[in-house]
Amino acid sequence: MTLRSILDGDTTTLQLEGHLDLHTAPDVAVALHAATGKGIRLDLEGCRYISSVGLRVLMAAHKELVGQGRTLELTQVQKPVLDILEITGLRGMLRVHPLLRRIDLAGCELLAAGVCGECYRIDDETVVKVYNEGVAPEIAEQEKQLAKAAFTLGLPTALSYDVVTCGRRTGVVYEMLNAELFSRIILRDPEGLEGHAARLADIAHQIHGVRASKGLLPDLKEILRGDIARLDGVLSRGDVDLLLGRLERIPDDDRCVHFDLHTSNIMIRDNEPMLLDLGDLSTGSYLFDLGLLATIYGNPDSGVCERVTRLPNEMGRRLFEGFCRSYFARRPDSDAEFFRRNLHFLSVMRPIHVATFLPHFQETWFPRLKEVLMPLIRAEG
Repeated sequence: MTLRSILDGDTTTLQLEGHLDLHTAPDVAVALHAATGKGIRLDLEGCRYISSVGLRVLMAAHKELVGQGRTLELTQVQKPVLDILEITGLRGMLRVHPLLRRIDLAGCELLAAGVCGECYRIDDETVVKVYNEGVAPEIAEQEKQLAKAAFTLGLPTALSYDVVTCGRRTGVVYEMLNAELFSRIILRDPEGLEGHAARLADIAHQIHGVRASKGLLPDLKEILRGDIARLDGVLSRGDVDLLLGRLERIPDDDRCVHFDLHTSNIMIRDNEPMLLDLGDLSTGSYLFDLGLLATIYGNPDSGVCERVTRLPNEMGRRLFEGFCRSYFARRPDSDAEFFRRNLHFLSVMRPIHVATFLPHFQETWFPRLKEVLMPLIRAEG
């Protein structure tokens, strides 16, 4: 066995090569006890076996570190070791990060790109949603779990296979047999824009018609309360309170919300839609999805539509107008009026949420929020 210690800021990583068993456990116990820093990571990529003695060392170290207000994480855990942790129940007690399959994006077709990441076609059967550098690996795992929940709820989504790494980025692989991106279908048939808008409205109604039992999916309104509260210091206290007050005007609901719904997160297979990018699937008001659509398509001068979907910005504006006509045709006139009165507020909800986990996005978007968008929101009353 070899054991290498690497100190990076306030985290010590111990890289173990070999088995963690009766013979090696004492040395690992000493190294874990001596490790400095707030967080201790035990890198197990080079370890294929842990005995009961090794497990007891991990549990003792975990107990000691928690008592000191520190943490122990097991990273790059190979499947044989992961199975042992699963069988013994320790996976639920310790912080465990499995060793992820590595894929190479060289030569893969880029399907779409957004603020959080990109979507690539790996082959005829699979696509991968890859998060940008800096997004925590846990976000990809969360997306995988939410995609599974969506499938069981009957939402039109493909099977999510596994979480993978692409260099320093993480992603989720989806089964997507011979499917085509909705944005590309629209580009190929611009004369049918009104019909495409109606299809997008049908997909939105399908999502918003599904209820989820309490606790199965995150509560979007609760998430947004926290996101807005974190703007204290970026915005004045008065503006933060204004946003929180406006949020409370939005009706509570237990229906599904995609919260990143647009034509480059939808693929069409055999004339049926398949949803991608389910990392923010939650429950709440349908208005949050419509606010996101307004952000992408409703302001052609921003250029967001072309960057995210590759549809010309003016085409995106007309698509959004057709979507609203079709979507609200099945709702009371008062709903459409409420949406129009809260359009600017609803259109900042998704960017505010994204800014919580993408620091580089904050640099460019926070000034726009403060100087351009908040005056529009105040004017809405």
